[in-house]
Amino acid sequence: MPRIELPSKQADGTPNYVEVRSPDDYLAEELFAVHRAVRIPTGEGTFSPTELEDDRTNAFLATAITAWSFPSPIPSQMNVAAADKVVGRAMKAKDWSVLRRKVKPLIDELEGAGDEDPKLPEPSSAESSSGI
Repeated sequence: MPRIELPSKQADGTPNYVEVRSPDDYLAEELFAVHRAVRIPTGEGTFSPTELEDDRTNAFLATAITAWSFPSPIPSQMNVAAADKVVGRAMKAKDWSVLRRKVKPLIDELEGAGDEDPKLPEPSSAESSSGI
């Protein structure tokens, strides 16, 4: 479980931290839920690429955070409260910016970025001649 240290300090002087699940622990349905959480309105609304990236990160954090040093419960323990509200009220902007940068590679790994495509087996000569 990766532990991410943040710039802010706890009362005893140790850095605040966030622990997140490893991408290896996710089911595909959880990744689908992260993708569903980010919606782009169509029509006459406006669109902010940075806000989209923020929403993507917060959707991931909603299920990824397993523990943190902040006094409030983690997002998954807050029932109906949105992760961006829970995270946004618990930590300073600089902490969130560091957290966002550090979880980006985890999100990319979860989504398979950088993985080589598996090689498909060559069709056998029987399959080739039958048109399969």
